[in-house]
Amino acid sequence: MLLTGTVLNADNKDFVAGAAIYEVGNINNATLSNGSGNFSLVLKSGIQLIVCSLTGMKSDTLRVTAKNNDTLTHVFRLISISKNLNIVVVSASKYEQKLEDITVSMEVIKAGLIENKNTVNITSVLEQTPGLTILDQEPQIRGGSGFSFGVGSRVATLIDGLPILTGDAGRTDWQFIPVENIDQIEVVKGASSVLYGSSALSGTINFRTAYPKARFKTYVRTYGGVYDAPENKTAKWWDGPANFSGINVLHAERINRLDVVLGLNAVYDHGYIGPPLNISTLPLTDTTIQPNDVASRWGRANFNLRYRFSDRLSAGVNGNFMQSHSNFSLVWANDSNGIYNAFPKTMTLTDADLFYLDPFLNYTSPKAGNHTLKARISYANNNNGNNQSNKTNLYMGEYRFNKEFVKWAGVNVTAGLFSSKAFSDANLYSGSGSPKNTAENYAVFTQLEKSVFKILKLSAGFRGEYFETNDGDATCKPIMRAGANLRLTKGTFFRASYGQGYRYPTLTEKFIQTNTGGIDVFSNPTVKPETSWNAEAGIKQGFKIGSFLGFADVAIFRQRYNNTIEYIYAIWDHDTLENNLIGFKFTNTGKTQVQGIEFSLMGEGKIYKNISVAVLGGYTFTEPTALEPDYVFARDNPDPNSGFLPDSMSYKSTSTDTSGNTLKYRFKNLAKVDIEITWKFISVGYSLRYYSFMQNIDKTFYRLDESGTLPTGIIGYRKNHPNGALVHDLRMGIKINKIFKAAVLANNFLNNSYSLRPLKIESPRTFTIQLTAEF
Repeated sequence: MLLTGTVLNADNKDFVAGAAIYEVGNINNATLSNGSGNFSLVLKSGIQLIVCSLTGMKSDTLRVTAKNNDTLTHVFRLISISKNLNIVVVSASKYEQKLEDITVSMEVIKAGLIENKNTVNITSVLEQTPGLTILDQEPQIRGGSGFSFGVGSRVATLIDGLPILTGDAGRTDWQFIPVENIDQIEVVKGASSVLYGSSALSGTINFRTAYPKARFKTYVRTYGGVYDAPENKTAKWWDGPANFSGINVLHAERINRLDVVLGLNAVYDHGYIGPPLNISTLPLTDTTIQPNDVASRWGRANFNLRYRFSDRLSAGVNGNFMQSHSNFSLVWANDSNGIYNAFPKTMTLTDADLFYLDPFLNYTSPKAGNHTLKARISYANNNNGNNQSNKTNLYMGEYRFNKEFVKWAGVNVTAGLFSSKAFSDANLYSGSGSPKNTAENYAVFTQLEKSVFKILKLSAGFRGEYFETNDGDATCKPIMRAGANLRLTKGTFFRASYGQGYRYPTLTEKFIQTNTGGIDVFSNPTVKPETSWNAEAGIKQGFKIGSFLGFADVAIFRQRYNNTIEYIYAIWDHDTLENNLIGFKFTNTGKTQVQGIEFSLMGEGKIYKNISVAVLGGYTFTEPTALEPDYVFARDNPDPNSGFLPDSMSYKSTSTDTSGNTLKYRFKNLAKVDIEITWKFISVGYSLRYYSFMQNIDKTFYRLDESGTLPTGIIGYRKNHPNGALVHDLRMGIKINKIFKAAVLANNFLNNSYSLRPLKIESPRTFTIQLTAEF
C-alpha cells in the first residue's frame, strides 16, 4: 500500500518540512516531508499505526488497514508545543534548521514586517535589522565595510541562495528585489565565504521567495504618499506636492501538481533629491538634468513555477524582469539651501533593463538525500549617459547535495559545486585595454555537521575558490570555517564559530576609468583580493511570558581584514597614467580590524487577552580599527608648491580624525527597535533607529572644501551635527474586514534633517496611506 499526503501546521496551516513519518514497530520504514510538506511511504499489508512527529510539535497518528495495490492520501496536522518561535532558516548551512540550533549569528525578518512598513525599496525594512546598515545603498554588517561608492559589496546578497550582485560592480539593485513575494529574509553575520563565496566577507542577506501555502491566494497592496517640506525650508526645491505611489500584486495558486506564483510591482517616486544646483562662484554649470528627470519609476514582473512530478522530484523556473529610471547623487550642492540638490556634474540618471531566470531541479529521498541543481541567467543594461553605460550578462550554476548519514554516527553532509561567468561590455571599464571584460569563478564546497548527545552540534566547512579575469589574471584560494552550538538548558544555547572570508576585486575596482564632475577615476589592474577571518561567541536564550515567545541574544565578535580595498584620492605618478593627473583609484590600504558586542531581541505573541505584540530590536557596539596606521599604501606625486595632498598616502594622512585609529565611514554605536501592538482589528507600530556620529571620513573632502575646488560645506556640516542621528517612524493599521486592511504611516515623523553617508542628506518626513486586500 502507498500512503501519500501532506503535513500541516495546525496553528497557521503552513506546510511542515522535515517531519518524520514512520511505522510504529518498524522505525526503519520511515520518510521525511519535503519543502512542500508532502511525503510518500510504502506500507506492508495489515493493520499499521503511523506516526508523524517533529521536535517541538505534538505528534499526530493514523491507524490504517493496509491492502496491497491500494493508495491512501492523508493530511497530518501538528500542533506547536515548543517554548520557542520555531523559526526555520536555511542560510546558515544551506538546509533547513531551527534558528536556535545554528552556530552563527542570524537575524530573521518575516513577511509581515515588510507589509506593515509599506516597504517600497527593501532597504527600508533591512534598516530595522540589528547590526545592519544600508549606507546609501551599500550594506554594512557590524561595521565590516566602509563606503565604496556602490562598488564591491562585502555583504553577499542572495535570492533563493544564489548571488544577485551585479557581475561587473558587485552591487545590489535593491529595486530589483521582489518585495511582493518574500517569504522570509535571513541575515547571517560574520564571514560566510565557505558556503557563499566571494563578497560574503562580513555576512549574507538571503531573500527567500515563496510558493503557495494554500490552494490559492491573491494579494494587492496599493499606496500613495508625499514628502513633507524639509526642516530647512530654504532647501525645498520642488513646487507642489512631491508625491510617490505604487502597487504590488501577487497571486499564488496550486493547480494539481503545479505551483504558480505571479507578482507585479509598479512605483512612481518624485524624490527628495533635486537636480544639480548651479554654483555662481564656479565655472561649473549643469542644465542637462531638469526637476522632472530626477523622479524614479520602475515596473517589475516576477514569477515562480514549480511542478511536483512526485513527492520526491520537482522542477521549475523562477523569473524576474524590471525596467527602471533612477538617479544617483554623489555630492550635495552645499550644506544649506542646496543640501537637497546635487552638485553640478555629479548626478547620474540611469535607465535600466534587468532580468534573471532561475531554472532548478530538486530530488529528495530518505536513502539518496537531497539533490538540488540551480542555475541563474541574468542580464543588466544600465544606460547612464556620459560614456558610463554598461551591459553585463551573468551565468551561474550550483549543484548541492545534503544528507544525514546514520551509519556515520549521524553526520549531516552538505556539499556542492558552483560556477559563474560574467561578460561585461562598457567603455567605463576600458582601463583593461578593452571595453569587453570577463570574470569567472569556480568553487567546490562542503560542510559537515554532527549532533553529540542531542545537546551539542559541531560544524566544519571548506571551500576552494578559483577566480580569473579576462582569461589571464587568475588566483586560487582555500577557506575554512568551524562552529559549535551547545544547548545548556531547554531554552539556552551557547555558540562559537570561526570563519575565513575572501573577496576578489570586481571588474569595476580593477578597470574603471571615467570622469564625473571634473573628478577623474582611474583603473588599478594590480589591486589585490581582500581576505579576512571572523570569530564570535554568543548565547541565545529562548523565553516564554504567557503566550509571548521570543529570543534574546548576546554575541561578542572580532573580524580582521588583510589588503582592505579603499577608494583613494591622489595625484598618481607617471607609472600609472600617461599624464600626471589627480583623481580616485581603488587601492589596497593594509590591515584592519572590527570587534565589538551585540545584543538583539525578537519575539511575538499575546500579552493580554486580545492584545498581541511583535518586537525586533538590538544594539551593536563596534571598534573599527586601522592596525597599520602608518603603512604607506601609495605615493602621491603632488605639485611641491601646492601642499594640497600629502606625499605619502597612509591611514593617518588620508583621515579626518585618527583618534583611536578608527576606520572611515563607520558607526560605532547602532540601536534599533521595531514594535507593533495589535488589539482586535487595530495595530500600532513604532520604529526607532540611532546612528552615532561617523567619526572619520576621507580627508580629501575636507581639502576639496577648503580649497574651493568642491565647496560642499562638509566641514561646517559635520561640526554642526556632532551627535549622530535619531530617526522615528510611526504607523497605524485597521483591519476593515476579512479582506481589506488600511494603514497610515509617518516615517521620520519628527522631520529631522540628518545625513548618514557624508555629502548625502536623508529623506525628510513622509506621509503614506496604504490599502491592502487579500483573498
